[in-house]
Amino acid sequence: MKREEAVVLLKELGSERLIQPSLALIEQRKPDRYQLQIRGDYNRQLIGIFVKKRHFSFEMSNNYLIIFKP
Repeated sequence: MKREEAVVLLKELGSERLIQPSLALIEQRKPDRYQLQIRGDYNRQLIGIFVKKRHFSFEMSNNYLIIFKP
């Protein structure tokens, strides 16, 4: 996803009260592609539904929820 998409996605997740982040990072995944990494409280099932509707994927790694575009 583009960096701007990651910022918008983070705002949407917060406004929908799907996450309560203690830390959120936007990191480069590939050239010109970024991923959103979130550490905090969230419901994995609701996040899965939310990101699929927006054509994103997610995975869990080292206590982070990582959301990216496949």
